[in-house]
Amino acid sequence: MKLKHSLGLFLLFFLIGLTEAMATHIRAGEIRVQRTSVQTLKYDIIVVGYTDTRSSVVFGPGKIDFGDGRVVDGLNTESAFSLVTDLGNQIEKNTFVIEHTFQGPGVYTIRFQEFNRNDRTLNMDNSVDTPFYVETQITIDPFIGVNNSPVLTIPPVDNGAINSRYIHNPGAYDPDGDSLAYEMDVPKQQFQRPVNNYRSPASSEFSFNKQDGSTPATLTLDPIFGDLIWDAPGTAGQFNVAFRIKEFRKLDGEWVQIGYVVRDMQIIIENSDNRRPELILPDDVCVEAGTLLTDIIQGSDPDGDPIRIELYGEPMEIDTSPASYSPEAEFQPSPGIVNFEWQTICNHIRAREYDVRVRISDQPDSGPSLVDIQTWRIKVIGPAPEVDQIEQQAGRSAEISWDPYVCSNSAAEMQVWRRINSDPYEPDSCETGIRAGYELVGITDMETFSFTDTNNDDGLAPGNTYCYRLVAAFPAPRLGESVVSEEFCITVDVDVPIITNVSVEETDPTAGEIFVKWTPPYDIDRTVYPGPFTYELLRNTGFTGNQDQVSLGVTSDTLLTDTGLNTENLVYNYEVILLDRGTKIDTSSKASSVWLEPTIINESIELTWEFSVPWNNSVAQYEHEVYRNRTDANSSDADTFVKIADVDVTQDGFKFLDDGSFNGVPLEKDISYCYYVITKGSYNVDGLVYPLENKSQIVCAKPDDNRLPCPPVLTFEGPLCEEYLAEQPCNTSTFYHDLSWTPDFSGECDDELSSYRLYYTNEGEDSEYTMIKEISALELQTRVTDLMTYRGCYYITAVDRSGNESEPSNVVCVENCPTYNLPNAFTPNGDGLNETFMAFDNPFSQCPRFVLGVEILIVNRWGAEVFTYNSLESNENDIFIRWDGKDKNGNDLPAGTYFYSGSVTYDVLDPNQQKESLKGTIQILR
Repeated sequence: MKLKHSLGLFLLFFLIGLTEAMATHIRAGEIRVQRTSVQTLKYDIIVVGYTDTRSSVVFGPGKIDFGDGRVVDGLNTESAFSLVTDLGNQIEKNTFVIEHTFQGPGVYTIRFQEFNRNDRTLNMDNSVDTPFYVETQITIDPFIGVNNSPVLTIPPVDNGAINSRYIHNPGAYDPDGDSLAYEMDVPKQQFQRPVNNYRSPASSEFSFNKQDGSTPATLTLDPIFGDLIWDAPGTAGQFNVAFRIKEFRKLDGEWVQIGYVVRDMQIIIENSDNRRPELILPDDVCVEAGTLLTDIIQGSDPDGDPIRIELYGEPMEIDTSPASYSPEAEFQPSPGIVNFEWQTICNHIRAREYDVRVRISDQPDSGPSLVDIQTWRIKVIGPAPEVDQIEQQAGRSAEISWDPYVCSNSAAEMQVWRRINSDPYEPDSCETGIRAGYELVGITDMETFSFTDTNNDDGLAPGNTYCYRLVAAFPAPRLGESVVSEEFCITVDVDVPIITNVSVEETDPTAGEIFVKWTPPYDIDRTVYPGPFTYELLRNTGFTGNQDQVSLGVTSDTLLTDTGLNTENLVYNYEVILLDRGTKIDTSSKASSVWLEPTIINESIELTWEFSVPWNNSVAQYEHEVYRNRTDANSSDADTFVKIADVDVTQDGFKFLDDGSFNGVPLEKDISYCYYVITKGSYNVDGLVYPLENKSQIVCAKPDDNRLPCPPVLTFEGPLCEEYLAEQPCNTSTFYHDLSWTPDFSGECDDELSSYRLYYTNEGEDSEYTMIKEISALELQTRVTDLMTYRGCYYITAVDRSGNESEPSNVVCVENCPTYNLPNAFTPNGDGLNETFMAFDNPFSQCPRFVLGVEILIVNRWGAEVFTYNSLESNENDIFIRWDGKDKNGNDLPAGTYFYSGSVTYDVLDPNQQKESLKGTIQILR
């Protein structure tokens, strides 16, 4: 009996050991997720495992966690489909496809764990008893569109040789066109738990130097292309590594990660004197959709062994018009080639290139087959739109029409771009979109084949030539633009007067003069308007607009000198009303005077000039002129000025730095220098004398700013927005700010101060400030009261006894503290309590604050719309929403979970904070 008992124990332990040995089988694997229904949230969960064929244990009895609370033991479920493929070299690919329906939107991490890995992996402890674990994350959100995880096309088990660089690439692509990025990970045995004692294969334990003999050895992963390179293995054996493939989608102008796939892979290194085969790829290429792309890929083996060239990647995998190559996956004598062919179509257009992963392997008589992988990039771009014609329409507008776009089924919009005067460039090879110098004036859908440019209802300026180009743009997530169309131009008829001169002839705060000149309406229909014509000249303050408008009377002349102006401090603009026998016919475009502004920079004076005119003041052949004198001459007498510069404004812009280099004499600190500029431009109208020359006002400045006081340092003292409003009712609309400052008497600044000037704006740091207080030099703090909003920006200046004002201090901005809070449940059951889904209106800390508008869309769990609301489109702009739980037809919705998405627009200075996304769930309880 004792013998039998001992023999039984021996057999039991033997069988246990045998079972464990047979269970050592998993080499590598990953999970991917593929949506199979657009009506429901049904997905295929595809688990791929690469196993060691020396083990008789089948792949699949592991545990899969779908990330939504459901866990299944074993992949052999009723809804599963399995496929086993023998890859040779004792490697078998096992693919399981499990159908799974998620109950609603969310971010789900799908996990798979199975016992055990195969034996003798050198860079972890006891791999034979270590579980295999991989995971994938997917974002399901009806508001970002369909999302599938990346597809990996190259198997993750390859051989390598000692002292020879090893390379692997997963051949990944994203079926939705999302961008991919790669980063190293660590093999794991369960969620967030690495395998025991993992070491990098490139550590000094396993690797000693690179292939070229330099040290140290490295293991790198290209974050963009995904090339995993071990340079170079130093120890024969089996190793595992892991990496993560992340997918990004551009949402609201920002790249957002929406998922990832983790691949755990195996590398088998052997002793060998075999040499790696070599590839010769075509140059990266760019083709217009519709092109048949053909090329050859060459390979050879330095040992003369047979070679096999294989192509992987999205062009070979796409459903519509995929690429092909031949011979496919066959060994051939070295050197050898494969022929590549791809008929591109409009659906292939996108912003990113297509990556074709080319893999070459050899077939030596003995030892491991070695591999090289390279990437060939192909970009498919949209053909250029074809413009049909351009015609001038009533109201001095231009109608551009074009032929139906050849790729209209895949494009999202047609963009209309405009510039003044022609730029007849030809786009470079593979150049898409528009070049600098054009402005976007219109967008249409792909079912519209014309656009009328009204210049924002102001009409196009008569006498100017406007040139247009079209660009087709493609939708997210693929994005992409077409080649730009040919340029089409139109010169607007001169059927109204056109102003040619608004020139400052006298600079003075009260006795300034501006010379204004215009033309008759050359192209007017004399049979309808026979004349005689007279003109009423209107003057306004500012570059544009009708502020302080004054009529300067009616005249039959086409010129006038306007007197009694403050040309020293103000800009004026003019327009001409055309009268036919006293009846108003039309009005010219506005034209302003030229405003010159000096800025002291490092003992030099920078001049910038501005204007708003209907003619083109940026013409290459007409350089603007800069004139200067010194105040020891007569600063108001233009005859005392000398020209110091001709400025090519097409290259340098409307600015000039006077550092004395024009005559080699540096500026003197204590001398005031005076300037004016003459702008030069033109219309595209024959019969006028060009260039059109107009003078700015005269402005003076000293290059010595040491005489100014130093700006103080400004500090905001409170109250803090959130703390203040926590004690205020929801409708509070008056605020105050406390400020303090510290004067700066350091350096050579003037410390004899008479006062401080406080400036304020509630429109943002870069807006126009208004002086709101002049404060005694004895005071170092103040309170600003009766503010209608909390947000605002301040700066302060110091003023010395001579009236010289310092540069602005630091700008201090305070921001509104917007809040908007929504509940997660409501009870529309008729009891009068909590009847609607609405923003909180109590306590004070949860009141809606500084909210301009709210837009919201509510869907059921299948993504079907049940309610939509935009407060800015409602008569009362009710930001509280107040949804009563009914659908669009006024029917009560059943109790359950609903999903909302939208945005709230805040009254804040920071444009990045003006909109906040709303997203969440709401329970209807009945």
